[in-house]
Amino acid sequence: MVVNGKSAAAFGIVSGLVGALLAVGQTGCAGAASSARDAPAGPPPQRVSSSKLGPVRVKTPVAPARYSPPRRGLRVSSSRQLIAALADGRAETIVLAPGRYDNGRPFSDRDGDRIYANEGPPGAAIRGVRFSVANRAKTFQGAIVHVWGSARHAAVLDTWLDGNGVVDAGLVVRQPEGFVARRIVASSFRSYGVLVDPNRDDYLARAPYVLTDLNVSRVTRRVLGSSDGTAEACVWLGSTGSVRRVIARRCGVSGIWTGTANRGSSIEDALVDRTRVGIYIEHFTTGTTFRRMRVGPNVARGVNAEWANQARGGKPASVDNVIEDGYFDTTVVGIYLDQGTTRTSVRRCKFVAQTRSAIGDYKGVGNRFSENDFRGIADGAVPISYEYGGRR
Repeated sequence: MVVNGKSAAAFGIVSGLVGALLAVGQTGCAGAASSARDAPAGPPPQRVSSSKLGPVRVKTPVAPARYSPPRRGLRVSSSRQLIAALADGRAETIVLAPGRYDNGRPFSDRDGDRIYANEGPPGAAIRGVRFSVANRAKTFQGAIVHVWGSARHAAVLDTWLDGNGVVDAGLVVRQPEGFVARRIVASSFRSYGVLVDPNRDDYLARAPYVLTDLNVSRVTRRVLGSSDGTAEACVWLGSTGSVRRVIARRCGVSGIWTGTANRGSSIEDALVDRTRVGIYIEHFTTGTTFRRMRVGPNVARGVNAEWANQARGGKPASVDNVIEDGYFDTTVVGIYLDQGTTRTSVRRCKFVAQTRSAIGDYKGVGNRFSENDFRGIADGAVPISYEYGGRR
């Protein structure tokens, strides 16, 4: 760990360790592409027209910022002092002096302490800390920062997370109520850079989370894609919230994954590159808007919406979602909506270099496409395909 620019090493922390730990298993479906399936034919093809759209401008994330730590707070300068402060039974502001903080086990924030936090609403918080962890034993459930149990309204601000290629995840949030993350840099993890997911399909958020200014990269297993679609996602979103200004690069399977209980969310201004799938819409993503996505050029599928898997009750992964004002420079398909995708709209998007199709709509239900620019697709590709896999 590094504080105020001074070098430091392994530091695992758990925010709000109260209550029962939720199951860790993920809901991601295996693989980025589904196998062929028998089903009734989809709707008749829509009339295809191409609009002339201008450049798509995406806002980039803001880097972690310098700030003045609180004047009033408990000052600590060693690992022993930090452990004692976290275990004293009081919710307080803890200010770390520059230096190295290490421990054989994760540091546990049980009392809602604010570590390098600004004064503000109740809840555990971390701000201005650099984490570098090279030993999984110093994490909690494989994550450098883990928010769960009763840790509502927690916050992580102006923070760097480095997993050195051996740690599973940077930031894992299983308690998303009111969670806030701003100006986060996460790099070199095996499974997830930033994950917000209660791991419950029936979860209803009362206070949606807010994520802004994320820069996440190098999330992959040693054998690329060996997680079979259940991990290797730079950003994993499984609940209702808003996400703005994201960079996701060098992700083993997907740049941004959505599913579980993702309802009515907003994801805006994302740059995604060097991954198999840019945006992976999974079970279950409903009423969510994806706006100003710039995906590619080192991406096969810009968006992949999973099929209505009978193992999941035949319910489609993508229902009433909107993809708009995007730029897709992808090698195979721009946006692929697999079997059963329902009332999902694609509008004002620009497609470049696709070799199969800009949009694939395989046996969809009421999907709509309007004002899209297909002028840049490869020779022989089609604007809209109704074949499996987006084939011509």
